[in-house]
Amino acid sequence: MNNLFLRNQLCVPVKGYNRAIIYDILRKDYFLIPKEHCAILDTNDFIQFDKIEDVEEREELIDFLVNEEIIFQLSTSEQKKHFKSLNRNFENPNPLTNVIIHSNIDFRFLDLIKDQYLLNLSIISQEIDDNLLAILQKVSELEIDSIYLYIENSNIEKLDEYKKLFANYSLIFSVNFFNSKKIIDKTQLSQNIYYNFFEEEFSTYKRTLSIDKLAINAEHFLEAYNFHSYYFAKVYIDENGNIKNGLNNLENFGCIKSLTSSQFKEIISSSNFKELGTIKKKETLVCCDCEYRYMCVDSRVPSKGKKHWFHQFECVYNPYLSKWSNEEGYLNLEESGVYISASGCTIDQEKLSENFDKIWNT
Repeated sequence: MNNLFLRNQLCVPVKGYNRAIIYDILRKDYFLIPKEHCAILDTNDFIQFDKIEDVEEREELIDFLVNEEIIFQLSTSEQKKHFKSLNRNFENPNPLTNVIIHSNIDFRFLDLIKDQYLLNLSIISQEIDDNLLAILQKVSELEIDSIYLYIENSNIEKLDEYKKLFANYSLIFSVNFFNSKKIIDKTQLSQNIYYNFFEEEFSTYKRTLSIDKLAINAEHFLEAYNFHSYYFAKVYIDENGNIKNGLNNLENFGCIKSLTSSQFKEIISSSNFKELGTIKKKETLVCCDCEYRYMCVDSRVPSKGKKHWFHQFECVYNPYLSKWSNEEGYLNLEESGVYISASGCTIDQEKLSENFDKIWNT
């Protein structure tokens, strides 16, 4: 067997603090691998598997990667010229692609965005009522790829009635119900609309990252690699009409009730408004050490530190222990031996190693 292996360029290795992940951005899947193998695979040239001294380990890795179509073998080195590397740049000519509104939105806001091409429009509603149906009818006139509905309270006994109702709106991609504790089947597909049911309240859901919110696809990866996957090209209009960056932001950039279309465009195009969208995960403390950083949608508001961005509130995943908060053995950062502040990141290596061994080697 020759050593002429190339990596499928749509399978991207990403290194975390303890382990690495191969993002399969075409098939929307991922594979955890030891971080020692990440450097070997992270190349556009032929993969140097000989760097793995253990023959059994090397052959086992190659078999796994071939079977999952993460790598492929060429007959001759000359064939390499036919395979291009992945362009990781992300081009987006539109200042706005994602909008979040409430169902009681002033319809005049739709005039402010009528010239925008939107990938996603999210509508938050207390319940399924006339306000929601009216806004659904109105936004059907806009250029939108998909609509996501977030229903804070609803009568699940009327679910079949809701499904018939929403089937009339072709732009709806998903309907998300909260406080839905009696539903066993948490995800249902009906007439090309996904119905998702969450036990928690929407106020909790919007603040918390969870493993089910991880998204893997080419567009999301490239956006997260170059920008902030939550704040980039996004605007949130709160219930009072105030313009904000996202659901959890306090900063107010103006009110839609007193703006013209040109004034609104000026706000969302300003460097102050767009700043959060330009933050990269590799520039943010803790996130830069997380193997999930290019597939998560993190709505926490970053803060500026002396050299790096950081978060005042901790994520539910600890990359230094490779544990989610709902898993056995989870410890928060400080308990682990990791200390984050505006000054930077300090790691007590002895304490962290002791905690890691206790969790994973017992």
